[in-house]
Amino acid sequence: MGVILAAAIATWTAPPTGYLSHTKAETITSKSNLPLINKAVGGQALRADLKSTSLQLATLMIVPSPKLDWPSQRRSSQQELLDLSLTELRGGKAALPPVYLNRFPADLTSLNSPQLRKDIFIKTVLPLVLRANSEVRLERQRMLALIQRAQENSAADDLTPPERAFLARLAAEYEVPETDLAELRQRVDVVPASLALAQGAEESGWGTSRFARLGNAVFGQRTFRKGTGLVPLRREQGQRHEVKAFNNLYRSVRAYVWNLNTHLAYEKFREKRASFRNGGLPLDGYALTGTLDRYSERGQNYIRTIRIIIRHNRLDEFDDMRLLLDAGARQPS
Repeated sequence: MGVILAAAIATWTAPPTGYLSHTKAETITSKSNLPLINKAVGGQALRADLKSTSLQLATLMIVPSPKLDWPSQRRSSQQELLDLSLTELRGGKAALPPVYLNRFPADLTSLNSPQLRKDIFIKTVLPLVLRANSEVRLERQRMLALIQRAQENSAADDLTPPERAFLARLAAEYEVPETDLAELRQRVDVVPASLALAQGAEESGWGTSRFARLGNAVFGQRTFRKGTGLVPLRREQGQRHEVKAFNNLYRSVRAYVWNLNTHLAYEKFREKRASFRNGGLPLDGYALTGTLDRYSERGQNYIRTIRIIIRHNRLDEFDDMRLLLDAGARQPS
């Protein structure tokens, strides 16, 4: 499969359905006990001694375990991530290390440089998006292989009980009837990094919003379950929604991907994505943004904003990127 086995990662349990909608960023000035940013970000970058192009790194294989618990990986390497040069990363002279931060750095809101805040946001969220996509990509690869085999033999009986159980679990997770394989194919797929980064930047104020700082809420996901989120300071009288809070940033990213892949409001997004797949074309985050008119009450204005963020910050350059192979990873036999 050409897939590299990384350190063991727990499987993810789908959160309750929640409509992802825009919530105006609420910034805070209070400090947490998180590690401070080294103000010399942009110093010596991580050099990748690779024989092939740095932007075409192998994806990670996710090793299942009973429950999800996402402690920060490789804590000693957090500064390695924050010191990474995005210029060198874009130019193929550096590779993205598999370092996953639980929270945004504590002094992100106090930085005077808007560009520095943007760079740190990208370096924090991009590895999480790529890891979430790695999980989904591996599920998709196995799913497509099983569906093809079953169709070639004109019967699902050709599949083993564990293989049928895998498809049944996937259908349940993505809220699709087990017999609707066409819909399952549309739902089990990745989200372009450019789109995820742009939406996260807009929804969280580049990681500085109150929701991002206190609740690890990167994408402004609403919840109507009282006590599971943060109450917006400017919530209108009579409204009951909260902005869903998460134990760590990865849970927020994974919930975002799951919502785009399952919620009825994003059916046009999934259909457009499938059209790229059917045409053998790479996914285009800028084009897919045009299908998300129901993501925000701002409608077309929101779409224009996300597209401006993608273009102005050259986020499309991250769409083909993969994580640097973990030093302890091994090639599966």
